[in-house]
Amino acid sequence: MIKVNLLREHAPRGRKIIIAPTVSRAGIVAVFIFVLTGAALGAWWYYLNNQISTLTATRNRLRAENARLETIKKQINDYEKIKQLLQGRIDVIEKLKEYQSSPVLLLNHVIQSIPKDSSMWLTQLDQKEDRVQIVGFSPKADAIPDFMSNLAASGFFKTVDLDSFEDQKEAAKFSLSCISKRNEATE
Repeated sequence: MIKVNLLREHAPRGRKIIIAPTVSRAGIVAVFIFVLTGAALGAWWYYLNNQISTLTATRNRLRAENARLETIKKQINDYEKIKQLLQGRIDVIEKLKEYQSSPVLLLNHVIQSIPKDSSMWLTQLDQKEDRVQIVGFSPKADAIPDFMSNLAASGFFKTVDLDSFEDQKEAAKFSLSCISKRNEATE
């Protein structure tokens, strides 16, 4: 049979040998290079991480700006289409103005010559060749000379003469004789 002594007191006492570690210069240099390399890699990673976040923010800002510019570009294209449409309408109106006949021009000049601040109504407008007869009423008698001067200033008439003037109770009746310049050019 085998006996095992588990008590410490009975165990043989021996001397333990402690080995003291020795530090070599090559080991210190290797550890220093390893630590320096780790620090350099950490700093490089930190720098790259900051660059990535900065460039990502710049990319997002530029994408938002690009989207905004695209919407503005679409609006500009829409406005250009509207502008072309309106310009086409203006061109049609200008062509119609060029092709207006003499009676339409006569009416335009007579209507534009009526004073804005007075009420006046015309009862007769008659044109025979270059002679135009205008008959009407006005509640203010002083509006008739303004009407005559506006007709003369329009450039459509050579002369504007007052044929008759009747001051009635509610309105003044007048009759004008005008000689047209435009009729000569159209014939």
